[in-house]
Amino acid sequence: MQKTIKYSLITVALLSQLHANNQYTLDTINVTASQGTILDKKNITDSVKIITKEAIKESRVTTLDEALNKLGGISITQNGGIGKNTSVFLRGMDTRRLLVLIDDVRYNNPSSLKSTADFSQILLYNVEQIEIIKGSQSGIWGSDASGGVINIITSKAKKGFHSIANLEYGSYDSIKTSLQTSYATDKFDLLIGGLLYSTDGFSAVEPKLSEANYKKRYDELGLEKDLYKNRSLNVKIGYDLTQNDRVEASIQSIDSNIDFDSYSGSAGDSDIPNTKIKNRFYNLAYSHKNSLHDIKLNYNLSTFDQDTLGNGWDAQYVGSINEIKIDDKISYMQDSFLKAGISYQKFKSEKVTANEEDKEYDSISIFATNYNMIKLFSDSNTIITESLRYDRYDEFDNSLTGKIGIKQFIDNNFYISANIGTGYNVPTMSQLYNQYWGDDTLKPEKSLTSDITIGNNTIWITGFYNEITDLIDYNYTTWKYSQFDGVSKFRGIEIGYEDYFLDKIGVNAMYTYVKTEDADGESLARRPKVQVDMSATYYLSDGFDLGLNAQYIGTRYDSANEQGAQTGKYTVVNFVTNIKIDNSITVYAKIDNITDKYYQSVDGYATAGRSLYLGLNASY
Repeated sequence: MQKTIKYSLITVALLSQLHANNQYTLDTINVTASQGTILDKKNITDSVKIITKEAIKESRVTTLDEALNKLGGISITQNGGIGKNTSVFLRGMDTRRLLVLIDDVRYNNPSSLKSTADFSQILLYNVEQIEIIKGSQSGIWGSDASGGVINIITSKAKKGFHSIANLEYGSYDSIKTSLQTSYATDKFDLLIGGLLYSTDGFSAVEPKLSEANYKKRYDELGLEKDLYKNRSLNVKIGYDLTQNDRVEASIQSIDSNIDFDSYSGSAGDSDIPNTKIKNRFYNLAYSHKNSLHDIKLNYNLSTFDQDTLGNGWDAQYVGSINEIKIDDKISYMQDSFLKAGISYQKFKSEKVTANEEDKEYDSISIFATNYNMIKLFSDSNTIITESLRYDRYDEFDNSLTGKIGIKQFIDNNFYISANIGTGYNVPTMSQLYNQYWGDDTLKPEKSLTSDITIGNNTIWITGFYNEITDLIDYNYTTWKYSQFDGVSKFRGIEIGYEDYFLDKIGVNAMYTYVKTEDADGESLARRPKVQVDMSATYYLSDGFDLGLNAQYIGTRYDSANEQGAQTGKYTVVNFVTNIKIDNSITVYAKIDNITDKYYQSVDGYATAGRSLYLGLNASY
């Protein structure tokens, strides 16, 4: 398999040179979260992967974790089917070191065990673009962004009256319906959207690798199904006070019911455990823009409420994040700006201690980013960015984090870029104060990330090196979260390719190699050493396309130091087709796991077999 991958990549590289001058050109893609402002993807130094609305529609992915897995080249593990607990690994850095934003509102839950974002609860009925910014972004966004940022931009109202409806039915009695309606004039805009999703699903657990019945699915063993339901709603409203002044408000709600099982393996099957989730995200914003200044004032509120019922126990996780932020983007010279601001953040988790005490901490932050696009050599652009952020915490040591990036174009397309940044991650309130696994002596982690990229719009190669000092992780000796003294290292290489042939065939490929080591030199759990993601779409006409995407996961162990079950060495292939009936109506079909491959991403937890879905999309 390794030789096949290498030969495939060499072939792709040669083909890219033969077809580098194809007639297909992509529209300009803007990135919002890289420097905290809107920039053309071509003109940023960061290593960024963009998942567009068009890619989401063509692939017909349902959840954020599915999109990241199929379209983002990111490693995913999941404790069962849709809606179940999901872990995301970006260049080996895990979920709790990734900041997730929905329209700049924080989605990381401070009341959860690792203060992570619940990727599986975000359904993509209203998403315009997903930005995956790799490497530490703490110098811009603060704590939780030491490994990168995933920024989700939702749909905006367009002038006039518009509606989009979607209906889908498929395997496991899955039904998805969504409706989004918008109206906009020169000054006023309103958008309302909602989604209902339900599935009977399948058992979250199946036999472990060590069990005799391994590779037998839930229906063969008589295990019960674990249902999932999701009800999401979003509202956006905006008004232009003047030509330079605007006010906006938005709310997004996610209500989910999740059946899950007690623990991994067939013995963990249970019809009792279930979770109810009520998450809310609010934003109120004012902006003023003129020729020199772009001032924004934001108030963001994220609230989380998770009630989990287990075998003889009930646990509730309630938390919130309040944020007030003001910043100003000051333009100077040509293609240069300084963005500076100040923010106040308050993180709260309720009833987290043995005595059910509330715990909270806050920070006041000052941050600045300088951006210059200049011509150092001939007519080729040189882009230089510097970011610096100071966070003053009331419960932790203060932090100073930063980032420097440079990108040098050799011609209009070929470039070399490099980035280095520092990160800071505070321990979660559950890791500090929980009566069973908490340790109130834990201190924040510090990290360093760096990468260098060479390539063009068609093919590129990136080498990266990340490290975390005094990593916080679960200690199976003390049965608590502990600080592991020393430096944990994450290094690897990414090779990406994207091209179109004869204006009919779109091809996308990503090869990722990651080597992880903790402070004792032992590899970390559940990170595949090698991952290959490939997709191809054949456009038979303007309204008819056929698509295949495949993912190969290399060697991966369920426990650290290459212990536990080996859960890798498999390939999953998916198919999708879209047929446009007229300008308003599209029908589609997709088959996930078309070879019915049996695999587990976490030992003892099930994944879906071959699954068929049919859908209808109408837009007016």
